[in-house]
Amino acid sequence: MEVPALFVRHPAARWGLLTLLSLLVLSAVPLSGVTTAGTLKEGYTDHVRHPYVVWVGLHRGLQALYTAPLGELREGIPYRQAIDQWLDVPYVYPPGALVLFLPLALVGEWVPMSPQAFGQVCLLYLLAFAHVALYAALRLLDGLPAGGRWAVGVLCWLVLMRLALYGQYDGAWLVCGVLALAALAKDRPGVALRWLACAALLHYRAVVLVAVGVVALWRVVRGRPVRQWPWGTLLGVAVAGVLCVRTFLWMAPLAAQTDAATPSILGEPGTVALVMGLSAAVLALSWRGADGLVTASVGLGVVLAVIDTRHWWHASALLLVPLTVGVLRAPRWPTAVRLGLVVWAGVLEMAVWYGNPLWLFRDLNRFLRLM
Repeated sequence: MEVPALFVRHPAARWGLLTLLSLLVLSAVPLSGVTTAGTLKEGYTDHVRHPYVVWVGLHRGLQALYTAPLGELREGIPYRQAIDQWLDVPYVYPPGALVLFLPLALVGEWVPMSPQAFGQVCLLYLLAFAHVALYAALRLLDGLPAGGRWAVGVLCWLVLMRLALYGQYDGAWLVCGVLALAALAKDRPGVALRWLACAALLHYRAVVLVAVGVVALWRVVRGRPVRQWPWGTLLGVAVAGVLCVRTFLWMAPLAAQTDAATPSILGEPGTVALVMGLSAAVLALSWRGADGLVTASVGLGVVLAVIDTRHWWHASALLLVPLTVGVLRAPRWPTAVRLGLVVWAGVLEMAVWYGNPLWLFRDLNRFLRLM
């Protein structure tokens, strides 16, 4: 059977078709109506909570969202799609996420629909973002040196789809991270910095991209007189950074006292030994087989594993680390480094964040039995 010329000459069409097919198939999950909020499993409500928070924030102001729990702020503010989950927690995401969910907040108030229908709309919205992130990752991998790219692509699909089907919006900030890597790979550091600022405004776990930001910043100013620096981009990045730090400092003390926080791995010597031992091996592998950007990104992933709260969806940040291989220069051992990083990300998710990328298949199987 002859492969159509379109797919030979334009790999973007191939990845676009695969992405669209995945979106169409997985859209059956929220549209089936099996769960009350459209998710793969009952009990997950972030996708409907965020629009509610946005609506409350429109009435109470930005600072209030980060310094008081939702249960206190919502008093006297009616909303068609109000929910009663996580009322003791302040808003724990950067302000860019409020912009992301503003359209859904307005739909939830202005368009009459059942809570289940609203959950389905929100889930489809996030599923679309997850597939944009997947497409961007596949395009990035397609332009990088060969060797183990398939493993990274499979990991991207597993992680992004499970996140979206459970109502997590990580696909939105991850696509910004992927586009920053793509811009850096094309030697467009100014564009990379702008995408990094967007990622930071959408999620605090974008800290895993700090090394990418340092490289992009150095390249954007290197060899240029100060008057020729892209001051508009630099100012925008600085403002985004200050805003993220300010809101994080507002919410951190209260958030640390709630059930949303879980103990660090530092209280578990066995977990620490596993994480540090495996990470040391991967650091050595990435240093010898790739470059400093990959090595630094692994180090930032380890820092995140030590300081982050331990919920499975928080492991999504590690997805970006294997995507850095080949961005700056052709790696010496691309297959070994990429496969090593995929294994490292999977083991850390299991040991630190109590998850497993392969559980997507288990969860889909359980879901299908309920249909």
